[in-house]
Amino acid sequence: MDSLPRKRKGGARAACSLSGSRHDAPAAARNRKRTCREPKPRPEKKKPSASASASARGGGVVMTAPPASGSRAAPDSPGRGLKRKLGCIDSATRMGRKKRLESEYELGAEIGQGKFGSVRICRARAGGGGDEFACKALPKNGEETVHREVEIMQHLSGHPGVVTLRAVFEDADRFYLVMELCGGGRLLDEIAREGKFSEQRAAIVIKDLMSVLKYCHEMGVVHRDIKPENILLTKAGKVKLADFGLAARVTNGQKLFGVAGSPAYVAPEVLSGSYSEKVDIWGAGVLLHVLLLGSLPFQGGSLDAVFESIKTVELDFSSSPWKSISVLGRDLIGRMLNRDVSSRMTADEVLGWSPMGRVLHRMPPEGGSS
Repeated sequence: MDSLPRKRKGGARAACSLSGSRHDAPAAARNRKRTCREPKPRPEKKKPSASASASARGGGVVMTAPPASGSRAAPDSPGRGLKRKLGCIDSATRMGRKKRLESEYELGAEIGQGKFGSVRICRARAGGGGDEFACKALPKNGEETVHREVEIMQHLSGHPGVVTLRAVFEDADRFYLVMELCGGGRLLDEIAREGKFSEQRAAIVIKDLMSVLKYCHEMGVVHRDIKPENILLTKAGKVKLADFGLAARVTNGQKLFGVAGSPAYVAPEVLSGSYSEKVDIWGAGVLLHVLLLGSLPFQGGSLDAVFESIKTVELDFSSSPWKSISVLGRDLIGRMLNRDVSSRMTADEVLGWSPMGRVLHRMPPEGGSS
C-alpha cells in the first residue's frame, strides 16, 4: 500500500449529473407515480443476540448492527424516519417491480467495472427526453446488500450531495440501479490525474463532503466506506457521495459492530470493537491526507501491518512531507484522525471550524504557508 491505486480503464465517467432526475419532460413526469404514506408503527422486537449477521465484502468481514428497534437509544432520535414523514418515495425506486429495464432505458457503453458489478451509460427512451444516466448492475447473490443500499438511498434522497436513485429494475440474475450520471467522474481519477491538491481545493472537497456527512448522520446513516472511489464529482466539481452498500442505519447513540470498509480508510475503533458515525470523519481525514500529500497516512506490507499502523502509528507533522502544508492543514488532519473518538471532530464541527474560511479564501495562516 505504498502508493495510491491508479485510474482504472474505462472509468472516466461515473454515476451523477442531475440531468433529468428532478426535471423530467412533461410526458415522463405524468407517467411517474409517486406515493406518500405515513409509516406504520412497528411492534417492538426482542433485543437481538450479540451475534449479528455477517457477509463477505471488500476483502473483509461486514457485520450489520442490530436493528434500531433493539437499541437502547430513544426511538424518536433526531433524523431517523424524518425523510419518511416529510417526503414521498418514488414508486420507480421500489424493489420487486415487474417492469424491465429495456422497456424504459437503452443501455450504452460500460463506464466502470468493479468487484461486485459494472456501470454502464443508459438513456431514457421515448417520453424520457433521451437524458443519460448511469446503470449499476449487481448480481443477486448480494441481494441483502442491494436491498439495504436501495433503502438507504431512498431515505437520503433530496440532498444535493447524495447521488440520486432514479429507478430500480431486476431480472432473474441481477438488480439494476439507475442513477444520476456524474460528468466529473470519480475523485480517485481526479487525484490520479492531478496528484496533490492545493489546500484551498482540498478544503472545498472536504467542506462539500462534511455537508453531506452531516446530513447522513442527522438522518441516522453511517456510510462506513469513505474513500475517493466513492466520491463522485459533477461537471462543476461539486461532491456527490455514492455507494451506500456498506452503509448502516442507526439511532442516536446506537453502536455498530464488525469490520466494514476499505482497509486503508478504516478507523481504529472499527478494529477493536464498537463504533459510531465518527468512523466517517476518520475516513475523511485519511482522504484529506491523500489530497494534500498524495499518499496514505497508514501503510504496510500486509493487511495486518496496515491495521497495526492504523492503531499505533503517530503522524510526524515535523517530517519533510509536511513542510509544504500549513499549520491549519496539519491541525485539521490531526483533529480528524484523533484516535480518541470523544475528541475527534464531528461533521458539524469541521464545517464550523473557524480557520476553514481562511483556507477557502487563500488567506495565509500564521506560522505556516498557505
